[in-house]
Amino acid sequence: MTLKEFNEKYGRLVLIIAVVIIWALILWSMWTNGYVETWSLWKIPTVMPPFIDFRLIPSGAEAFRSGFDPAVSNPNDPFEHIFNYPKIWYIFFYTGITQSDTVWICIILIVLFFATLFAFPDKLFTVDALMMLAVVFSPACMLLYERGNVDLIFFILCGLTILLVSRSPVWAVIVLSLASFFKFFPFFGVSVFLQKDRNKFFKPFMASALIFAGYISFNINSLSASWELTQRGTFLSYGVFVIFDILHAYVRYYLLQIFSESQAEVMIKIMPYLVALSLLASLFLLGTRVKDGYESNSERNLAAFRAGASIFVGTFLLGNNWDYRLAFLIFTIPQLSRWIFASNSRRRWLVSGVFAAILISCWYAVIRHHFLLAFGGDYELQFGIFDETVNWILFGGLAYLLVVSAPKWFRTFAWLPSAPRIDAKG
Repeated sequence: MTLKEFNEKYGRLVLIIAVVIIWALILWSMWTNGYVETWSLWKIPTVMPPFIDFRLIPSGAEAFRSGFDPAVSNPNDPFEHIFNYPKIWYIFFYTGITQSDTVWICIILIVLFFATLFAFPDKLFTVDALMMLAVVFSPACMLLYERGNVDLIFFILCGLTILLVSRSPVWAVIVLSLASFFKFFPFFGVSVFLQKDRNKFFKPFMASALIFAGYISFNINSLSASWELTQRGTFLSYGVFVIFDILHAYVRYYLLQIFSESQAEVMIKIMPYLVALSLLASLFLLGTRVKDGYESNSERNLAAFRAGASIFVGTFLLGNNWDYRLAFLIFTIPQLSRWIFASNSRRRWLVSGVFAAILISCWYAVIRHHFLLAFGGDYELQFGIFDETVNWILFGGLAYLLVVSAPKWFRTFAWLPSAPRIDAKG
């Protein structure tokens, strides 16, 4: 068997075997070296008891059954964190769930996460699998597993949507809408419905949009409250606000040279969006001028790329997101890999740069640790700026790739169902 044949035939098998071996080593390390010490290899802040993020749900249920509203007071949580999820999550309070259920539920979610990882790619080459592994076991994803964050659930649901979109668009709409009810960022993955035939796009897109809009309109107060309660940070985070938060004192100083104090405060709030939206508009117009779009020999891998890329771009615009949400970039990798190894040299360099930005963002914690060991803590601000600059590059790169890989009817502005038909090859 040649190396080329091995690369083309055994990608999924390599991925499965590698995941099993790596997890066996992780569990062995936990047994011999300790739970906290093992997670610390990835330089992520380990918190006890295990799966602390997921504990918010059973602790909220316990508080609710004791007569408390966990959105106001949650004394049962190990750190008394306020329940910051929308009211729809309260349906789980009636299941009898307790914190003693945390470990087994999170283990099942992690197993299902990896089952989704194995299932969603269409044709998977060995090199694709190796690129996926570099992200799957990065500090960003390890933070997701260590915290048992509920984004595990939404990764599974988004993966299921990708698998359903070509087989049953109706069920794909249902699954994506269900995910969006509990946390609305999965709705950004609605780009998964993009098709070469524009009429096949509008029905599921409009159905998803109407369902989501209806849900938002009926639950606006609950969603606003949960949004205000959500914790946000700058360390191990990405988003439109992060670099402006890091440089807040500098930005404010220079704005005060031009504006009054009240005007400067307004500008600090809107400036991140002005920069991001201007960048998006420029890249969109630039992408629409590309005559030959980025094509794919796998509609499912392309759909997965669209879902992962648009979720990153959408959540980036939301503000500050914890790095574990970078796990959704896994959906982009099989298609990115095919573009790298099958595209012309100019495209290869662009896509390779995007993948490099993904690696830097996902491995930020380890890179930062060794950087500061080598150069000292005095450079922490500079490294924080570097990391967020990479995140902005990733934001722009994925946004551009979303446009140039869109169907021809989208890139030529033939968006209305009544517009002249575009050849399905476009």
